[in-house]
Amino acid sequence: MNPKLLFFILLLFVTFAFLLLFQDQLSLTTVKTGANDALMYAEENRLKGALMFMAFYFLVCALPTPFVSVPTMIAGYLFGNIQGLLIVSFMSALGGTCLFLSTRYLARDWLQEKAQQHLAKKFPALQQATETDSFMVGLSIRLIPGMPFSIPAIALGVSKISTWKFYLSTQLGLLAILFVYVNAGRSLAQINSVHDIFSLQLVASMLLVAIVPLAFGFLLRNRVVIR
Repeated sequence: MNPKLLFFILLLFVTFAFLLLFQDQLSLTTVKTGANDALMYAEENRLKGALMFMAFYFLVCALPTPFVSVPTMIAGYLFGNIQGLLIVSFMSALGGTCLFLSTRYLARDWLQEKAQQHLAKKFPALQQATETDSFMVGLSIRLIPGMPFSIPAIALGVSKISTWKFYLSTQLGLLAILFVYVNAGRSLAQINSVHDIFSLQLVASMLLVAIVPLAFGFLLRNRVVIR
């Protein structure tokens, strides 16, 4: 077996073990129980607390974990809207880019082969889209509410989007949803489920926002072609 692919499989195994070991600690109920102690520690050790949380959040984002909603709410609860959003925005972009690069350099050939086998019609369309509107495609995917965090990094890792465009689209595309979670973290005691944060109107609005970059890129490209 290809050593790179073997290392990627090991990364998946580490992620599975991480989720298995910390599933109780990362549950919303457990987080709410220990929230006051964590807040007290963060207030008494501001720099150390922030650095420890940044390292933890980066690890969560760099591994192919599906969701980061609960850790993001923790950031809002511990550090407030502004500092919390800054931490999760940069750590999610950096962690997501690490996962993107891991996919590209460790498992790209294998994933491309599997995609061509099972997504014969859709995969070439993705490749073509990332050749012409790579930033807009990455931005639109990140703007979709409810999208598992690791999916765009893995999917775009096999595409032709450049690393810096992936980073920028991740940082900009996640700002809105991260702010929603960070802001919700300020009322952590009143939240019993992640679903309590979202209304139908909010989800519909975010879906509309996700469509805008693709529509803009399409209109811009066709305008250039007409000229």
